[in-house]
Amino acid sequence: MNYKKSLDKLLALKNLIEKYRSKQVEFTQEKWDHLYMLYGEVEELIHRIDGVREITVNGRGGSSIHKDYISAGFLSGRTFHTDQAYSQLLKVIGKVRALAESSVIPEFPISVSSLVSTLNKFRECCQYIQVPPKKERDVQDILWIILRSHFDRLDREETLPKFGVKSYRPDFGIPDLGILLEVKFIGEKTHLPSIQEGILADIPAYLAKFSKYTGIIAFVYDANHKLRDPRKFIEDIRTVEDIVDVIVVPGI
Repeated sequence: MNYKKSLDKLLALKNLIEKYRSKQVEFTQEKWDHLYMLYGEVEELIHRIDGVREITVNGRGGSSIHKDYISAGFLSGRTFHTDQAYSQLLKVIGKVRALAESSVIPEFPISVSSLVSTLNKFRECCQYIQVPPKKERDVQDILWIILRSHFDRLDREETLPKFGVKSYRPDFGIPDLGILLEVKFIGEKTHLPSIQEGILADIPAYLAKFSKYTGIIAFVYDANHKLRDPRKFIEDIRTVEDIVDVIVVPGI
């Protein structure tokens, strides 16, 4: 994560909130929209730095539940928690500033090449696993641990939107890179052509529908070593538009 950029966003949010609290300027709809957008950009960071709460704010139109004091104090339309909200914001800013200024914590370079490099270390990361992956879900679980340690934003299959009559949904999404990750498992009964068909089936339509993502990486775990020479398999899939890379990992 780029803590310096995150700090700038938090300071911009603080500046706007201070104007709101001092009533120096009239808060137009445009300023409210800007406040909501600034909060949305740092919401995940706030929760990661200071945890998630469940704060109920009662109002004339009913009650609303917020995950942090900043939201409860400044976005709920009520002023019950404004002091706690401002204190929480200062606390988060202090911690992020320390991370931004720290020379001990190197930032991981966010790029497609760094993602591919990470995926190519799959076997190395599995050297102490006692039971090798036996199904696709096992591979996904290992990949989640590996990728989550590098990328702050990582969508898993359950949170990605479905598409098409077959309800196609990729296994992972990395919003910061605009990249989807499709995982395939080659087992004892796997028919190899079906793996290729499965990768190519709905990708173009999915990417066209959800423009948040622009490319896909195919990760194939060959548990039964059926791909003796995976070069042609890789080259064929790489020729397809929107396929960024293909990674074949022989079974452990």
